[in-house]
Amino acid sequence: MFNSDGTIEINENSFVIKDRTQILIVEEWGNNSVRIISSPNHSFERDNKHGIEELKKNKDGNVRIKNEKGILSLKTGDLKVIYINNKLTFYYKEKIILEEYSRKQSDVRRTIGIDSHIPIESSPSSSLNITPREFKFKHESSYSATLRFEGDSQEKIFGLGGYQEESLNKSNGTYELMHRNSQTSIPFYISDKNYGFIWNNASIGEVSFNKNQKIWKGFNTEVIDYIVTSGETPKDIINNFTEMTGRTPKINDKLLGLWQSKLRYQTIDEITEVYRKYLERGISLSVLVIDYFHWTADGDFEFDMRYWDGIDSFAEKLKGTNTSLMVSLWPTVTKESKYYNLYHNLQMIIKAVNNKDDIFDGKEILDFSNPLTVKHVRKLLNKNYRDLGIKLFWADQAEPEMANYNHDEYLVYEGNLEKVGNRYPYHYINTIQDGSEINANPILIRSAWFNSQKYGALAWSGDIDSSFESLRRQIQIGISMGISGISWWTSDIAGFHSGDSNTPYFKELMIRWFQYSVFTPILRMHGDRQPHTQRIGDSGGGLRTSGAPNEIWSFGKDVESILINYIRIRENLKSYIKELFMQSSEYGYPIIRSLFFEFPNDSQTWEETTNYMFGSSLLIAPVVEVAVNEINVYLPKDNNWIEVFSGKEYKGGNIYNIKVALDNIPVFCKKGSKLEREINKIF
Repeated sequence: MFNSDGTIEINENSFVIKDRTQILIVEEWGNNSVRIISSPNHSFERDNKHGIEELKKNKDGNVRIKNEKGILSLKTGDLKVIYINNKLTFYYKEKIILEEYSRKQSDVRRTIGIDSHIPIESSPSSSLNITPREFKFKHESSYSATLRFEGDSQEKIFGLGGYQEESLNKSNGTYELMHRNSQTSIPFYISDKNYGFIWNNASIGEVSFNKNQKIWKGFNTEVIDYIVTSGETPKDIINNFTEMTGRTPKINDKLLGLWQSKLRYQTIDEITEVYRKYLERGISLSVLVIDYFHWTADGDFEFDMRYWDGIDSFAEKLKGTNTSLMVSLWPTVTKESKYYNLYHNLQMIIKAVNNKDDIFDGKEILDFSNPLTVKHVRKLLNKNYRDLGIKLFWADQAEPEMANYNHDEYLVYEGNLEKVGNRYPYHYINTIQDGSEINANPILIRSAWFNSQKYGALAWSGDIDSSFESLRRQIQIGISMGISGISWWTSDIAGFHSGDSNTPYFKELMIRWFQYSVFTPILRMHGDRQPHTQRIGDSGGGLRTSGAPNEIWSFGKDVESILINYIRIRENLKSYIKELFMQSSEYGYPIIRSLFFEFPNDSQTWEETTNYMFGSSLLIAPVVEVAVNEINVYLPKDNNWIEVFSGKEYKGGNIYNIKVALDNIPVFCKKGSKLEREINKIF
């Protein structure tokens, strides 16, 4: 019920503030979790169309709401939020963890004989007139929105998706809230101050974690919507977060071995020969990938049978070695597609406001938020792939990639693309699922959004360059994506482009990246190697050239020998890896984990960037520099650690200088773990 002047309403699990400029809703969102919603429109619809499509509350908790002389508070578990003078302050166990930024004049004037009974409070006052939540009108039902918090230069912030940088800690950085090729924006982070934060808005925007302010911006929205969730450990916070946004399905453990891919196998004869050569080496691939332009035209979603006749029989043959075929899908459409007029007439493509719909490389892009697009594409995938025995899909170009990232110039079924653009990968992956119960087959996808993990999103970090600098960036991206809810993740081993695969530098990079990738969720060979072979036709599946070989034997005998040994290690680790995937499914835990995720009470672990935990038992120290013979490794305190290749034991809490040779990277097993008993058998 609202108070007498209509400004405050207190309900069972929320309180609502209304004034001339906006409505503010402060709501319990399950145990240790609070959701804040604000809009300049008092009658806005709470339909989740502005942000996370499938958002549920955290596990139930008790809620207590108080109104003491205009100071409102809401408490759930150990998390409390206090509202005073249009500002919210969040406490965990009575300690401030997050505070909105407000610079307003306080009401300090009192008149003798009239206001004498009202105490004069000593409180901060400013004439800057800056509010925590600000909306600027653009046009009908559209505003730019700004949310401000007090800055903290000492705070450590982790997550946000995947950005191409080496820094794991996002504090003091600025990040655009927008997907690009090799960049995934998932606006969730965890803090070393015992809380996690969700920016629940799909609008293109920006966030800055400055020393003086944290500033979130949505460029086209009528809602500020965020959630604060708290916990004693990072595991508690991730568990809360994934309870709200979803967890992965159970993986098919036949997919945990080597995936073989390159840009691009041109014919069924070529890929058959690759399969045969792996069998000669005693290696049964988990997945064999058919990349783009195997199709008749962009938008047809079918094989060009001039080059792929017999693919159904080949898929059946692969079952004998538990190998699956995966095909690449693109959302692009060209005029050569047999469905081009259908896509246009039923508005199944992303439309430009100036009618120039060719968004990328002269091609148009499908709008997967349109139910008609979903229905049509699902029908084609079932008929042209699943009925041929191909169940695995690679959703490329999932941002979508654009020649110019001017989202405000395009329209989709849900409205202006700038307003909802970050949800595109969610709709894309939802389309590929056939509408039945979610299965255990991952969908390799070049971007992701909240909820994507529920549909089997196996994100990869995009078209990255081939360098040791790139390797360092991908390691932190893999850790950050896991924190952001996308625990199924992979990268192109040795990078995607710009590397000369005949040089000693590249061969060393291939070895080091492969060694690292054995201890990631999916071990996947892919890349655009040089030089290309010529195209084999003038249309359809013959239209594009093919990259140089990218199989494990393509880089010389010495490289092959090391890679085969690490494939053996991967096979020996399968039962352990399967357990990590189960933890992801049941608790939302990342598979590759920052050291602080397992050892939050060790302050040094919050400083680590490239060394990480593969589950709770293995600490991996990738070699991320060229031509080095030693690296420094910090081992978390209160544990002893066994280096698995040498058998040497180390006491935790110290930095050690570890000698490295080309055939191995340092891997440490936590002493006393179940895995310790199997070290000799596995490694």
